[in-house]
Amino acid sequence: MAKRLRVALGAMVVAGMAAGCGALPLAQPAPAGSPPQASPSPAKAAPSRKAVPSEKAVEAAAFEVPADPCRVLTARTRSRLGMAKSVKDKYDVACKWANDPGDAPPFRFRDLKVTYDAGFKGMTSTEQDARRSFASKRRNDYRQPSVFGGAPSVKGTIGQVGSAKAGEHFDEGYYVYYVYQVGGAKRGEGRAVLRKGNVVVTINASGADVPGRRVRDGRPLGNYAVQAMIDAVAGQVIAAVR
Repeated sequence: MAKRLRVALGAMVVAGMAAGCGALPLAQPAPAGSPPQASPSPAKAAPSRKAVPSEKAVEAAAFEVPADPCRVLTARTRSRLGMAKSVKDKYDVACKWANDPGDAPPFRFRDLKVTYDAGFKGMTSTEQDARRSFASKRRNDYRQPSVFGGAPSVKGTIGQVGSAKAGEHFDEGYYVYYVYQVGGAKRGEGRAVLRKGNVVVTINASGADVPGRRVRDGRPLGNYAVQAMIDAVAGQVIAAVR
């Protein structure tokens, strides 16, 4: 497993709470001649109420995603991964980087894709929306993350990915690794899905090694190698959500 991406199978803990009832002592009459006791003022007796933030305050607290996800990685990071080439469709909110496998075998195919989901333009997601979206993605990915493959062989919650830690740089996250097949060619892919406030970030890394010219003879990229790719970019990808 990669050094930084820590994947632990999630455990559900249900805690119960019980409230006890006690008898209060009865009030005793004041002795004769004693001065009357002043009743507590309403301001001190009534519990303080927390101010409810206005809609504008809630909207101001929402995170924003980068306008161009293809610019979130530094040139040094892209060079280290061998992925100088980026592909951005103006109709797609994601950015995809790919390496150059060359013209002669053996071939190394590597792809990296980053997606920021903060709602539609003019309709920014709330944190509650992001929580629901994250939970839905996790349920689906734990069952079958790709229509071209079965259930993931690795799945679990993320405590840390790269230099980013849960509870400090993002709120929650999960990871799945699976192998899928298209036209006889197999590829290994890892998916890290992270929620930071009202934004859900997805990092996909995939690849295969083909020794000859027949793609169906290729070996899917392994789980550890996929995790290393995600580790290398996670810090910059998450930091771009501001």
